[in-house]
Amino acid sequence: MSKRPRVLLIALGGTISAAPDEVGRSFPTRVAADLLSSVPDAASIAEVTAADVKQVPSRAVTPADMCALAHEVQNGVEEGYDGIVVTHGTDTMEETAYSLALQLDANIPVVLTGSMRPSHEAGADGPANLVRALRVATTPAAGRLGPVIVMQDEIHLARWVTKVHTSRVAAFSSPGLGPVGHVVEGRVRLHACYAPGDYLGMPGSLDKRVEIIWVAAGADGLLVDAAATAAQGLIVAGTGGGHVPPPMTRSLQSAVERGLPVVLASRCIDGRILEGTYGGIGSETHLLSIGLHPAGALAPIKARLRLLTALALGKGAAEAFPV
Repeated sequence: MSKRPRVLLIALGGTISAAPDEVGRSFPTRVAADLLSSVPDAASIAEVTAADVKQVPSRAVTPADMCALAHEVQNGVEEGYDGIVVTHGTDTMEETAYSLALQLDANIPVVLTGSMRPSHEAGADGPANLVRALRVATTPAAGRLGPVIVMQDEIHLARWVTKVHTSRVAAFSSPGLGPVGHVVEGRVRLHACYAPGDYLGMPGSLDKRVEIIWVAAGADGLLVDAAATAAQGLIVAGTGGGHVPPPMTRSLQSAVERGLPVVLASRCIDGRILEGTYGGIGSETHLLSIGLHPAGALAPIKARLRLLTALALGKGAAEAFPV
């Protein structure tokens, strides 16, 4: 009889752990052991150890929580678990997944999952997602993908995945790439064998302040000036290929001249930052020439986490975002 793999199940709350109050509103209250008991198939897949880190909706998860989770996962790796599953709310799951990709250099599967419907609603998706996550966590080849999100039978890389719908059960997608695998008939089918190298290192804490400036038509430097007084870094979510209205550029240049790292991303859901197509004030060519760092194809919320982690490790923006 073959030995079952050992999996550590870490619960952070979210809809998958929710139960209703007296008027039917959902709050995260179910612990990891409760989630495990909702999937009787778990015992046939792995020897699962349940652990609780937090019981919060994911809107309340902070970078400090992500760092603490990374340390918890690393402890699991060092204790010899064959895979890790993290249950998490869906609102910020993509951020936590990418934060783990930045902080962990693990050689075992690290899988995040959750649910869109709480357990007391018809068609609750939590148990099915958890079973699929356990199957991926017991697939050694998935360890080469870095942290992944498993929802609705799909496996998504941390760098690319995003929540694209507020309430639909099939809420996650990876624009520009798609899922890198599926769970079909109880078997994990991978379409990719490795993930981009996002690892930077594991800091003791993530306590810097990096703000995102979302660019809209007619925006000036007001938000840039306000954020630059308190932040240690800025992410600019520019229009199109990485552009800002001309009135904003003076404030951005001033921030760079004061030594603030400023990274240029795009508010578009897909595509890379351009580097030399357009000219003129506020173009990508101009912004890069005054010292902004291109985020490539990285979404603004993930660029923020990358700069946050780099700063905590004493690295500069140029090292975190090489051209």
